[in-house]
Amino acid sequence: LRQALRLDVDSFTSDCHLNWIELLAYLAARYGGDFSRFRTTDMDTLAERIKGGESMQTLTENMKYYAYYLEAYTAVLGGMVGTYEIQEPAENGSLSWVTKYGLKAFSPIAKHFPYQDYDDFGVSRSYGFKRRHLGHDMMGQVGTPIIAVESGYVEALGWNQYGGWRIGIRSFDKKRYYYYAHLRKNYPFQSNLKEGSAVQAGDVIGYMGRTGYSSKENTNNIEESHLHFGLELVFDESQKESDHEIWINCYELVKFLRRNQCEAVKVEGTKEWRRVYQTKDVPTA
Repeated sequence: LRQALRLDVDSFTSDCHLNWIELLAYLAARYGGDFSRFRTTDMDTLAERIKGGESMQTLTENMKYYAYYLEAYTAVLGGMVGTYEIQEPAENGSLSWVTKYGLKAFSPIAKHFPYQDYDDFGVSRSYGFKRRHLGHDMMGQVGTPIIAVESGYVEALGWNQYGGWRIGIRSFDKKRYYYYAHLRKNYPFQSNLKEGSAVQAGDVIGYMGRTGYSSKENTNNIEESHLHFGLELVFDESQKESDHEIWINCYELVKFLRRNQCEAVKVEGTKEWRRVYQTKDVPTA
């Protein structure tokens, strides 16, 4: 992910702009989806061939599964890299808007707040019916600001007996549903949020806690405070809440997003935090 992103960003203003998702899809088709065989020289060689005039269409014409991986990786990563505007401080202390191209998705944990995690996707759960863990747990302190990974709108906000206080945010293209659960008792959400609210990637949306595992609202019943972060792909609305839901393992993605954590500051006199520098999405042509 890091190498593909670097090649994409570094070539953005050149005559041959490399697409990081296409690079990843090519290598996935080559390796059969097994990136344990990945070598950095393989991606560099691919990039040089494209820069040398070979098209991705020609390079992949005999790859049976390239189209499959391209669709799958686009579904996961399609909204995370692009052109955006961000506030930057000037020498006189004022803020000005600067246009940039690169990673515009954020880690779900605010900058300077510690957390621990490991790959726990698919393990069994101790509450309710027999079920698998379809998310990624990030253990930290109660009150840690939780950040919107991608821009979108609030699709769910409130209590769920499994996730406790939780927020569900759908990306604007409707392909990704981000699930943030076990939020803080008594003050789980940013006060300006409601179902239907639009959020910008990097916004503070809520606060880490340990609510859930109870049909009684506002109950702390989780032993260790943490954020349950989930990402569901939605190829068709009929999948959204059915036996055919598609949840992905976010462990590697979360490690990758840690390179872009949003800085937040306490709002004095309140229980809330806010982001320091605002960003804006720039629509693609």
